[in-house]
Formats: sequence, structure tokens, C-alpha cells
Amino acid sequence: MKFPETIFEKTIGHERPTKVTFLIGFALLLIALVVGSVEYSFSELFSEGFWRGFFIYPSIIFYILLIAPKLTQMENKVIGAIIPLGDLSENKIHQIFEETQAFRPLREWLAVGVGVLIITISLLSGGSIGLNLTGVYFLVMAAIAFGILSWTVYASIVSVRITAQLLKQPLQVNLFDLDAFKVVGKSSLYLSLAFIGGFTLALFFSAPDFSVFQSVDFWIINFPMFVLPVIIFFSNMYPTHKIIDSAKRAALKQAGQKIRAVSDQMLKSADQSSDVESLSHKLQGLIALEERLSKVQTWPYEVSTLRSLLGSILIPAFTVIAQVLLRRVLSW
Repeated sequence: MKFPETIFEKTIGHERPTKVTFLIGFALLLIALVVGSVEYSFSELFSEGFWRGFFIYPSIIFYILLIAPKLTQMENKVIGAIIPLGDLSENKIHQIFEETQAFRPLREWLAVGVGVLIITISLLSGGSIGLNLTGVYFLVMAAIAFGILSWTVYASIVSVRITAQLLKQPLQVNLFDLDAFKVVGKSSLYLSLAFIGGFTLALFFSAPDFSVFQSVDFWIINFPMFVLPVIIFFSNMYPTHKIIDSAKRAALKQAGQKIRAVSDQMLKSADQSSDVESLSHKLQGLIALEERLSKVQTWPYEVSTLRSLLGSILIPAFTVIAQVLLRRVLSW
């Protein structure tokens, strides 16, 4: 079935040819280069590092345009994987979407407006933006960048709310086939990687020098950013973990009860060898089942997924180190 779509999903989150996204990104960077060259000479723009300020907002816009369709794809995969587990009717699904109040165009535009308002006030209150070509460029680009950034955050929150509502429905959980739930784990990885990518982008344009590692403020501000992707990863999966864990506990309890019942029957049938042998095979099967149940992973991710997450967390750190080393080489 076709799910309802938000304005975000119809526009920014809509699947488009990759070359189109790259052409948009190239055009934005070209505009930044032209405006920067008007304000400064071409050589000064790069030798003094002014290019970073001009390129940061186009890069944010390009990055969001690049990842938004992937996030939308993962959201649809999660919804498509969970719905069959609850055997939900189309009317029930639409009711769930309505209860989340997800499809409210006014709220989406408000999210965009909040992002635009925050960055506009921030830039104007600093007094560094003038009414010239450069000032107008920064205001417009920053407004677009933070507007769609705020919009993306809102869309992600909506996605998490819909998933949470679907997970509250009665679901049939097959503990030996958790592929449907592992989609949630992959979705959590995408959300974390999206955050890491944005954080890395911000660090790349921050132009750190050697003193950055000696600054307490740097670590106070940035250390939580290294931890946040892990928090996003596990918190997004937590409702799914609770469902699997609850099903696992119930199955283990049921298996334990049956093991005790068969054990009691064996004691009562100790003088009947045929019954004891039959019950013994049954007991062995139940014990094997209990052991298999105990090994079921209640967090729906694969080892490779967690390895990808932990490895990607190092990317922002490598970005800082690479910039510091590059500046040292260029200064020699």
C-alpha cells in the first residue's frame, strides 16, 4: 500500500537522480565562489581560509539534499516491515498516522520558520552582516540551510513517532526470524550516520589549529557530539528492544514451565521405560529450545552494523587531526 507523505517527503526527501543533487550542490558552491571572489581576491579567498565561511552553508544544503531521500527510504522500509507483523488494516494504519498528527503542513512550515528565524537573529545580532552582496549572500544561504535543517529534524521526529505508534500495536514476534526488526536497526544506523556526517562537515569548516586540543571549551562542546550518535542509535531501537525482550521472556517462561512439567512426568513414569524414553527425547528438545531462546539477541542489529557505527564515530576525530596536520605542513 502507498503510505501518506509529508511535504518533506514529497520535496526534499523525494528520490531523485544523484546527478541532479550533485548539479544543485555544484551550482551552490559556484555561487559561493563567485560571491567570495567579489569580496576578496581569488588567491586571498583560499590562502586566508575565507572560503570556509562562504562554502559552509552550500555544503550543508547539499548534504541534506543528499541524505534526505535515504532517510525517507529507510522510514518507509521500517513501516513496511512492521505493518505485516500486526496484520493491520489500511484503515487502522491511517488511524495511526492520524493519531501521530504527523501530516500537518502548518507544523512543517513552522519548523522551517524556526530554523530561518534562529539563524537570522543570530547573524544580525552579531553585527557582522552588512547590506552588501556578501551580507545578503550569507543571510539567504544561512536561512535556506537552517530552514531545511530544522525541517529535516522535524521530519525525523515524525518518523520516530510513527514507528513508536506502530510498535505499540499487538505484533506477532518470531524470535527466530527478526529480520523485520533488524530494519529498525539499519534505520537507527542511518540516523546516526547522518548526524555524524553533519558533525564532520561542521568540524571541517571550523578550521582548527594546534591549540584546539588544549581548549577546554572544545572538548566540552564536542565530546558529547561523539557520544550522541551512539545514544541516537540505541534510543531509536529501544522500543523494538522492549518488544523482543518481552517476547523472549515470555517464551523462556513457557519453555521453563514445559521442562518442569515433562520432568515431573518422567519422575512419575520412572518404572515405565517406554514412557521415560519418549519423555526424555521431549525434554532434550525443550532444553535445546530453551538454550536457543536464551541466545536470541534482543537488540535488533547485526555485529557489522555496530562495527560500522563505532568506526564512523572516529571520522570526525580524524577530520580534526587531518586539518591540524595539514595546517602544520602548509606552515612549514
